[in-house]
Amino acid sequence: MKKTFIAFALFAVSALAQRLETATFLAALSPANEVPAIVGYDARGTALLYAHVQRDAQDQIVSGSVDFVILSTFPGEATITGLHIHSGAAGVNAPVTINTGIGAGAASVEVVAPFRGQVVRQAQVLPGDMAGVASLRGLFTNPSGYYVNMHTSVYPGGIIRGQVMSAERTVLLTRLSTANEVPAITTVTASGVGSIEALRAYQGGRLAAGVVVFDVDYQGLSDAVFTGMHIHNGVAGVNGPVIINTGIGAGAASVPAAPNGAGNLFYRVEVATAVPAQVATLEGIFDSPAEYYLNLHTTTFPGGLIRSQLLGTEAIPFRTNMLTSNEVPAITGLDATASGNAYFNVLRDRTGDVTAARVTFDINYRFPAAVTITGLHIHDAAPGVNGPVTINSSIGAGDRSVVSANGFGNIWRTVNVTGGQALTSLNAALRSPENHYLNLHTTVNAGGVVRAQLATANAKMPRLVEVISAVSDLNMKTLAHGGQFTIFGEDLSKLATDLSGLVGLRLPTAVNGTSVTIGGIAAPIIAIGYEPKNNPSGYIVAQVPFEVPVGENDVVVQSANGASNARKVTVAPVAPAMFFDTVGAFAVRALDFTIVRPDSPARAGETIAFVTTGLGQTVPALTTGQIPDGGNVTAATASLMIGGRAATVLGTTTIPGYPGIYVVLANVPMGVTPGAAQVVLRVGSAASNVTSLAVR
Repeated sequence: MKKTFIAFALFAVSALAQRLETATFLAALSPANEVPAIVGYDARGTALLYAHVQRDAQDQIVSGSVDFVILSTFPGEATITGLHIHSGAAGVNAPVTINTGIGAGAASVEVVAPFRGQVVRQAQVLPGDMAGVASLRGLFTNPSGYYVNMHTSVYPGGIIRGQVMSAERTVLLTRLSTANEVPAITTVTASGVGSIEALRAYQGGRLAAGVVVFDVDYQGLSDAVFTGMHIHNGVAGVNGPVIINTGIGAGAASVPAAPNGAGNLFYRVEVATAVPAQVATLEGIFDSPAEYYLNLHTTTFPGGLIRSQLLGTEAIPFRTNMLTSNEVPAITGLDATASGNAYFNVLRDRTGDVTAARVTFDINYRFPAAVTITGLHIHDAAPGVNGPVTINSSIGAGDRSVVSANGFGNIWRTVNVTGGQALTSLNAALRSPENHYLNLHTTVNAGGVVRAQLATANAKMPRLVEVISAVSDLNMKTLAHGGQFTIFGEDLSKLATDLSGLVGLRLPTAVNGTSVTIGGIAAPIIAIGYEPKNNPSGYIVAQVPFEVPVGENDVVVQSANGASNARKVTVAPVAPAMFFDTVGAFAVRALDFTIVRPDSPARAGETIAFVTTGLGQTVPALTTGQIPDGGNVTAATASLMIGGRAATVLGTTTIPGYPGIYVVLANVPMGVTPGAAQVVLRVGSAASNVTSLAVR
């Protein structure tokens, strides 16, 4: 479901004395960026940086770790003798401030010709490293003042280099099926779940760097040989061209499936910023992911075996402070801590349950000496109880362990959750996160060394304070069938949601253990939010069911802890209300969708689209919870006054993807006095709130 017009806050636990924050950066690496420039050497690359920083109680960065992922191409053999972040602007050679540890001799990395691959290293910035800490702070405030440089034995001063840029990041999910192929494949039972992490950075208004990370779990593919894994440009039911290619191909480039037919394919791919189709696809993945699909090809099915459109996800963060004292029994005599974050990127169905997820473990660990980490999991149990592992980061003993020579570092691991107990546990954690915990295990403390519940216990019952139309005008207390309304209160839910990972065209009536009724009838939920600075701090945006009787009805919220008090509201067939902000009505020009503001006022005769709710039933009729996929015309006729003059209303329709929201198209009448003209919408005898429109 597309996001509604209200901004929603993500859930966060109470502030910690120390907290972990991760940001992503990109750098386009080239010999031409070296000082002096290197000519005649055809090397290039993209640096992807994950900066995991520790902030103190004053919000200052005091330490951290940086994951370097360098996707590069070299024309011949090379010996990499350095990979660093330097503190310097473009055109200037500056000192190393963050060092991966790659160096000369035994610390070097050999690449063979022709090389097209990746170098992955983690650099540590300890609290006493003043230059490193300053660079971490600088990356967050002025990334262009730093550059990534890769050095070789032939070019010890640097071979490919690029300035650091802040990167936008999105995570998409998709459930791959043979039925989605065109034509559908019916002779094989195979499936998969793929997550796509896309990153992009702009410079001077153009795409300067981009990376796409493929992470696909497959099953039912025994004896298969993969000959392709791509992102294609095409909507459902259409075969489109390959645009972003992992490099899996026929012959020597093929990849055999795991012997049992179930496994994982993980690839990082540079986006070619000089290729318009790749640039357009990366931008499309961010803006309209459903217009692109992921396809997995095999020797038997070269046209594609399992496929699905890309889908945007809902991001849910859990932030914790992991301590030895939380273990059962408590670990004593060890000064170890970890700031532990877990991020869930989820898809939901019409019931509100999660059907697939990508879980990211992000752990800054701090031990007094060398440590070998043998496990990182989410367990199911309340505080003081040891529970089973349900979501596993894949860290384990032996070659799956994480070894730190100084006890300092970060773990950034992702795992796809596709079903079974892991998915059941994940849904339970969204209803009651306090009954699930993060746990870090080591060789010395195999049962767990530092631990934290995903959230603090909260047994408070929900409390309703006010129920009004979703336009947030306190005077608009009459609600309309099919319209949006907002509930304000406290402890309405244990987790927020914007339902941006909802699949399909039907709103759920229960999300994260919270539901709403009006007159005893379940109301579809649009969003659940939490604004700690507001009083009350919680809110729910929902839709009035068409089945609710006209007249006075009770609104009740049921959370995982129980039922709230009831608030009475009046429900009518129509109750027009106009969305607005401190400047005026939410209004755009129909011609070019530019927003009407005092610095760009509307003029007489212009067609303006006003965003509203409460206009009632449509033709064809909508059902409760249905997300419109077209512009259904309202059954009732609306009229509009602008600056005291009747405006010609050209139409009133739903907005595709926005349940309970309507657009009123009207021409600005002649003779309106310039300035902030009052606007009132009427449907029959029912009048909206009074807002304004800037008119020249």
